Amino acid sequence: MSRARWWVIGGAAGVVLVGAAVWIWESTSGSPTPEDAAISYLRALESGDPDAVEATGVDVSTDALTAFAAATGVIEDAVVTSASDDRRARGGEEATVGISFVLDGEEHTAELSLTPVGGRWTVDASGLGTVTPTTTIGSFVAVGEQTLPTAEKASLLPAAYSVAPAPVALLDGRSALVVLPGEESELAVEATLRPEATVAAQKQLDDYLAACTTSSDAAPEGCGIRIPWGTEFRAVSEFRYRVDELPTVTLDGTGFRAHGGALVATLVGTGQDGAARTTTYRTDSWGVRGDVTFTDEGLVLSVW
Repeated sequence: MSRARWWVIGGAAGVVLVGAAVWIWESTSGSPTPEDAAISYLRALESGDPDAVEATGVDVSTDALTAFAAATGVIEDAVVTSASDDRRARGGEEATVGISFVLDGEEHTAELSLTPVGGRWTVDASGLGTVTPTTTIGSFVAVGEQTLPTAEKASLLPAAYSVAPAPVALLDGRSALVVLPGEESELAVEATLRPEATVAAQKQLDDYLAACTTSSDAAPEGCGIRIPWGTEFRAVSEFRYRVDELPTVTLDGTGFRAHGGALVATLVGTGQDGAARTTTYRTDSWGVRGDVTFTDEGLVLSVW
């Protein structure tokens, strides 16, 4: 056989080997087609495993993954129903895949957009849904271990969730949320105060009033302490206090009142006649009021 003949046969065999290698790479790579990538993403969502979702390459935040770990329900019976035919005409820059699935007992359809990232097709933001939560008390909500600010749009993975006002140790209430791919929703969470909120507020106020009632050379501001010493003293050099009973806190969603305190104040200084003077005053109606702000982890009192 001529050398030319061997070259032709060898070249043909090389083409076969290269083609086989390409087929093997496509068969073993994570997502060789948009349809396969969509299926991989759907299976990861069905598993309820945040790591499996992240492994698909979808651009999803840590917050969304943490929330997904606490999902109360995941998609089921997910299938690809259609795929775009013109992605090659667009230079392979984007593909659209239709899907159907069951979530929270209802059947849904959606479209996923995919783009090539790092050599494989990857679901883009169309694979997530968004929610804007609000709550009647506070400025945060919680999905499992993840807190989200209210009145701000948050992206979450498709699933069913139970959303609570935050901090959950101080506030009570639950609202169900279903997040669908590519859809925006709003969620209002009805919140109520737990008894622990009043306990936390009382402790914070007690600490605050303890600082108010340390001895000093001036009357403290913002402490609810009003002493009519001006008619008896020309000047006061020392204010001493004894707390017989601290005011008791009552909370509402945005403010607080504290009343029923008993306080004794002893003033040392110069009387109106110029002589040294020491006088003791007592009130059994010591109280303060102000605002309460709930953070994602606790509460903050602001005394007026």
